[in-house]
Amino acid sequence: MIDLFLAEGFEEVEALAPVDILRRAGVKIQTVGVGGPRVRGSHGVEVTADVEAKDISLDHLDMVILPGGMPGTKNLEKSPVVRAAILHCAQGGRRIAAICAAPSILGHLGLLKGQNATCFPGFEPELGAKT
Repeated sequence: MIDLFLAEGFEEVEALAPVDILRRAGVKIQTVGVGGPRVRGSHGVEVTADVEAKDISLDHLDMVILPGGMPGTKNLEKSPVVRAAILHCAQGGRRIAAICAAPSILGHLGLLKGQNATCFPGFEPELGAKT
């Protein structure tokens, strides 16, 4: 299962396009609302998540997707559940995808040291990686 986390202020295209494409391909992906089931994006689009962050189990987790956007990225980073899911994937050799500003979360956790990474222009100092 893939968990795509949604926090207030997420970038709508960066969240909804991956969900749409992966579901069309038959991939099991769920949206996870950080802070509640209804989450508003950075452009005012409100989404009802499939599940709330407090209700997820890391046992099923194969991959995490982190959409960017502001203040969505900062709100994702504040969540202990999001951090636990990221570290669970990192320690288990599972995949982590972070889009736009969201790679800064991985950089702050020290997961990008010695790695190649891309991000939204201006966030390079946040990565601690080769950009």
